Amino acid sequence: MSSRVVWLGLAVAAVVLLAVGSVHGPESSASARVAYLESVLKCPSCEDLSITQSDAPSAVALRHRVLRWVDEGWSDAKIEQAVVSSYGEAELLVPPAGGVNATLYILPVALIGLATAAVGWHLFGRRRVERGGG
Repeated sequence: MSSRVVWLGLAVAAVVLLAVGSVHGPESSASARVAYLESVLKCPSCEDLSITQSDAPSAVALRHRVLRWVDEGWSDAKIEQAVVSSYGEAELLVPPAGGVNATLYILPVALIGLATAAVGWHLFGRRRVERGGG
């Protein structure tokens, strides 16, 4: 009985840690927002570089636009949408949270969780049989 409680406690702790880690904090300062946006927006004329990493004219121009948009009070989502509207969805280095992209991230985690539960269930059942309980 006590090993069940330990495993249940570990499972609950893992779920709580994953939930806490996935929650975003409060709105950050303008400079932190600019730094974040510059790190997740792809340089329009580069191969898989953020606009922070590139000195290409298109990246410099987009950095200036992002700074202006943040100064004007645009939300991160609105800025990302403006970039997607101008350059396409491939300009986001971080995929949007929703739809097919969310499924592609959630499905492996769910499968790993199910596999872990199945292994635990199997080991628990095997242990009961070895003790003569079932």
